[in-house]
Amino acid sequence: MKPENIHIYDPKVDMFSLDRGTCLDCNQRVWFALFHMTWFGWDRTCLNCGRRWSDGEWMPLAFERNSRRNSINIAKDRLCNCLAG
Repeated sequence: MKPENIHIYDPKVDMFSLDRGTCLDCNQRVWFALFHMTWFGWDRTCLNCGRRWSDGEWMPLAFERNSRRNSINIAKDRLCNCLAG
């Protein structure tokens, strides 16, 4: 692959929110971190089990150890970055 063929796209969050609702994965009433990115729509992460939905579509978890905890930590870090800047 030639260097000129590599494209890195880092979507920026233009809106964010916290929402309370029932998670379809862990079946509990929990907090969700919501982020809106241009062209990608809303990204919603359950802060209890780490399950993600991207623009309403269920997203699989990464096949790695502690993937749920990593998903929760990524959502929390992204939320802190949005609040700080």
